[in-house]
Amino acid sequence: MKKFYTLSMTAVLFVLCTYVGHSQTTQSGLNQVELMKQFIGTWKNETNKDTVYTAEFTPYGNGGLEFSLRSVAHGKVWLEMKQFWGYDKKSDKVVIAGLMKDSPDIILQSAWFTDKNKFEQVPLEFASNPAKSSFTVLFDLKSPDLVIREEIVNNKSLGTEPYKRVK
Repeated sequence: MKKFYTLSMTAVLFVLCTYVGHSQTTQSGLNQVELMKQFIGTWKNETNKDTVYTAEFTPYGNGGLEFSLRSVAHGKVWLEMKQFWGYDKKSDKVVIAGLMKDSPDIILQSAWFTDKNKFEQVPLEFASNPAKSSFTVLFDLKSPDLVIREEIVNNKSLGTEPYKRVK
């Protein structure tokens, strides 16, 4: 009887641990791929005098995004960047790989929705422990046509930038 009890408890414990482990891998309960689609379109920021940032998100493949950023100041392009955004099921996060046009160095980031309108982005090496990152970008999707972007460096906000959807 004791052997049967021990075997039964071991089986119950195994099932319970498997369930708890699985529930932790889908930590947010949010559909990251569907929520990413909120970014699709062209967005502009014109808060800095004589400078326009244009961000364009287009669907890529089955659930990914291609992102292009271009900034023009005083009529001259001074910044261009391309990124690919894709969902990583194992981490339940979005992985971002990008390049600046004037640099061969790849930029790898991880991002995720913390709720349906809030998106957090950190360097990839801090994906499992974002609190240790000295650089974080927060996006607050205020409406379908307004996103507020905030950069945080060493726990200090550098300010916010509104991006308005233009198409």
